[in-house]
Amino acid sequence: MKIAHLVGHDSLNGVATSTKILIDAQIRAGHELMLVHPKKSWIGRQSFAGPVKMLESTFKTIPADLRATGYPIRDWGRTLVHAHGSRANKFLMVFTIADGVPAVMTAHSRQFQLPWRFAHAVVGLSRQTADYYTSRLLVPKSRMHVVPNMFDVSALAPVLPQKRGEARQKLGIRQDALLLGSIGAVSVRKNQIDMIRVLKRLVAAGVDAELLLIGGFSAKKEAMPGWYEALDNPAVDGRVHLAGRRADAVELAAAMDIFLFTSVVEEAPIAPLEAMGQEVPAVSTDVGNMATLLPAERIFAPGDVDAMARAVERLARDEGLRRQAGAFDRATVAEHLSPQNILPRIDAVYRAALARSRDRGWKYFKNPADRYVLDPGE
Repeated sequence: MKIAHLVGHDSLNGVATSTKILIDAQIRAGHELMLVHPKKSWIGRQSFAGPVKMLESTFKTIPADLRATGYPIRDWGRTLVHAHGSRANKFLMVFTIADGVPAVMTAHSRQFQLPWRFAHAVVGLSRQTADYYTSRLLVPKSRMHVVPNMFDVSALAPVLPQKRGEARQKLGIRQDALLLGSIGAVSVRKNQIDMIRVLKRLVAAGVDAELLLIGGFSAKKEAMPGWYEALDNPAVDGRVHLAGRRADAVELAAAMDIFLFTSVVEEAPIAPLEAMGQEVPAVSTDVGNMATLLPAERIFAPGDVDAMARAVERLARDEGLRRQAGAFDRATVAEHLSPQNILPRIDAVYRAALARSRDRGWKYFKNPADRYVLDPGE
């Protein structure tokens, strides 16, 4: 199958990293891939598991830009196009109207957009995501498919003491502190202020804890209400480390003893998986698909700081329990989100999109035997 991926994001984020993992898995499975991306984007600079045809695009829907991007996709002989991100979705909506291309869109976030109505199949990264879009009538239930992001833990190694020490030395963090940490833009949605509240409770309970936050935020406005007051609290003075945006964020997760995730809304986050894949145990709010990956005693309602702090304290006081939890997390991610498990589900989404499209992409298969058998009931 010849699959063109449109990635509208230019920065390093969960959309870009999850799409790269998907492209690598599809290459290994024998598909031919095209990547359409913005100029100077992170994903456009990456190396992949095999050949990928690269195409820069503005993703504008004016005629000149539509021709500059659409003609190369068409002439390449696409089977279908898979969009990631709002700009890519909008472009694909217009392109599928003009070209008839089978269109798949992944819901990486929750946005009220017209393009969802034009997709032949939509990938909801969690049941929460799918329910959001179908309940608001943006996507018919027959076109919504729940498939989480795949994740390959084999690309990461469990953290050894030496690696943890090196990461802390790089960050200037004490070796003997119990380090909580998280990766992601500091924002209202990520709700890192609750991490400071958890830290405050741990320190009050006598735990020598610190907090590492990797990720930036806009200097034009406060990250979230009460943010600076929380940082200035004497109880956590000198215990919160703001590392800013880091290209080596995944490697620096090795410095953490416990990964915290306090988001209010997520679809299928990648940052916790990068920590869990290194056997850094995670404690999370019940967002996206996290409840399918973590045991109930480490999943909490957004804003339930007291319960989260108690769970973190149990892990903080028991190194053996942390090791056990970290090994469990890595094994769970490997079992549930491996490319071997997720890729067949993505292929099923593609078959459904081809079945629903007036242009089923059949003429683009090299051999008649390569055609998928399409189930009218899909």
